[in-house]
Amino acid sequence: MTRDDALPDDDLWQPDGHLSELSLTALADGEPGLLSREATAHAETCDACADRLGQMTLLSLSVSDALTRAPEPFPVWAVVAGLIFAGVGAVPMLAQAPDFLVQLPRALVQTAPVALRVAGSLIKVASSAGPSLWVVWLATTLVFAMLGLAVAHWVPRRAVWKGAR
Repeated sequence: MTRDDALPDDDLWQPDGHLSELSLTALADGEPGLLSREATAHAETCDACADRLGQMTLLSLSVSDALTRAPEPFPVWAVVAGLIFAGVGAVPMLAQAPDFLVQLPRALVQTAPVALRVAGSLIKVASSAGPSLWVVWLATTLVFAMLGLAVAHWVPRRAVWKGAR
């Protein structure tokens, strides 16, 4: 490392004569070549700077540990449990399934534009995840779509438009 790669002396020191945060960060991150020999020697002899350096080193290590730690696994069990509860909740509607199936094509045609936009959004999000998340997203979407269609079908329609019922 050449002297040109080192930090300028103005950035190494605080007005009180101790090392700056930038200097201590460079040392804590294992980059002593960025500092002058005087700054490195000061860090070894000054108790106040050594204490601050120790705190910054611990912070740097905790950040490195947090960045290298494996992410939490996706809670597939929670989604599966939700799908089971949704399925059990839909059982009472099975008696009205024949009527629902007769009107399903018309409802699908009416909701197709919104469904296609939602599907496009889901594909964008799910494409950045693994295959197990794809299956969960698809199953959840289908269950909620069917429940939404069922609710829209069986809710009484009372609309007043220009005085007509």
